[in-house]
Amino acid sequence: MQELSVISPKFHNLVYPRMNLKDHTLDDNLPACRFQSQPDGHRFRQPPESCAGALETLPAELVAKILSQLDLRTLADFRCVNRRASELVDVLPEYRAIITHAPNALHGIVSIEAGRWITPSALYEKLCTPKCEQCDDFGGYLYLLTCKRVCFLCLSKDKLYLPLTRRRVSRIFGLEPQMLAKIPHMRVMPGIYSPNERKAEQSVLVDYESALCAGVTFHGSLDAMEKYVFHKEDQKVTAALKSGAIACRIPPPYLTDPYDGQSGNPLRFVAIVRVPWLNRALQEVEWGFHCIGCEKSSRPPLHYRRQFTEASFEDHLQQCGGIQNGRHQSG
Repeated sequence: MQELSVISPKFHNLVYPRMNLKDHTLDDNLPACRFQSQPDGHRFRQPPESCAGALETLPAELVAKILSQLDLRTLADFRCVNRRASELVDVLPEYRAIITHAPNALHGIVSIEAGRWITPSALYEKLCTPKCEQCDDFGGYLYLLTCKRVCFLCLSKDKLYLPLTRRRVSRIFGLEPQMLAKIPHMRVMPGIYSPNERKAEQSVLVDYESALCAGVTFHGSLDAMEKYVFHKEDQKVTAALKSGAIACRIPPPYLTDPYDGQSGNPLRFVAIVRVPWLNRALQEVEWGFHCIGCEKSSRPPLHYRRQFTEASFEDHLQQCGGIQNGRHQSG
């Protein structure tokens, strides 16, 4: 799949399509994709010999609405029932758009076993949304655990995009292990992740924001959750001191986050895939591009990692000034 946008001639000397740097996201660690990449491929199959049961009695529009609201794991199971079921799924407009423009997103969701948390309708809406949900820049990536559009700077810095181990979630949010099955979680595909090329081993990780919400809901408030966690940790320390196992007080876990590493942390990239923005009106995709005037800068709003669409680049030039000799000339 070609990851290049058509750039207006007026911007040709001001932008460049991609950096000469590999992010090592989930895309780069997926096994060979077996999804049907041609949306019209169902035309060449043999006609179905079986029916789809009670669904056959419903209007086609209602069937499509029902299927688009199923989670992706259930939809995949339904698609495997018979050729008729596969046919019904493959003609869904949302599914066809996803397979055509973002097959890696669907492949990634299935591979990390996050399908039960996402519907094709929700995934399609994110495909048609250009902005990062944290900062409103162009978001060239998708965080698959909760299906969020995100830019590189936010995915590499915001704690919302750093999934946690089950053990750490239990400690810092005061949740019992059996509660974690209901919180969005994933199975890590072993491989090399992040621009720093760090190894990630097979493990199960839990979405940070979902776990925090579950902890607050379970304990009644953020304050109650923190008091509970502090008390539990204090009990462990007291017991260890009495047994002579340790000689000093251990800070509460929610006050001492482990070293992050940000863009060098492989766990920040295990649920990340690159996706274009699908312009719903024009049925065209944009992958975003980088600004030549920001190429040597690392302080927002001038940052080499920022991406733009044509519309957002116009705003960027107004904010930061035109570009001469490869640098912004603030006005």
